Amino acid sequence: MTRRITTFAAVLFLAAFGVLVQSSYAGSSCGSDSDCAGYGKCSGGKCGACGSDSDCHGHGKCSGGRCGACGSDSDCVEGKCSGGKCGACGSDSDCKGNGKCSSGKCGACGSDSDCRIGKCSNSRCGACGSDSDCKGGRCSSGRCSNAH
Repeated sequence: MTRRITTFAAVLFLAAFGVLVQSSYAGSSCGSDSDCAGYGKCSGGKCGACGSDSDCHGHGKCSGGRCGACGSDSDCVEGKCSGGKCGACGSDSDCKGNGKCSSGKCGACGSDSDCRIGKCSNSRCGACGSDSDCKGGRCSSGRCSNAH
């Protein structure tokens, strides 16, 4: 009987923990274009949607309805252009304030000061506790809507 109760309690704990972890890492969400702070438009609750390059405000070019595509490094506000996508790097300076370079991608961090948008959490920029952490974006489920 005691073993069944212990097993049941363990299963409940793990299920609750899984729900918390999943909600903490859910994608950034938005309610309107203004929540995106220039990173495309809000569509389906996500920032980064676009109809033309001008919707992306320097966050790459619009391709397939999403911001972040590029043809050259000059198309990217953060990181370099690689494989048609912004965000690649060879050194921290390539990231232009969007975290540090790790495994060839921008956005890694060791402290909040490494991040231009949001705070550092689990070695990634973009975490938040309130809208003020997001530099114009919206804080939703612990992530900045304008972090990518």
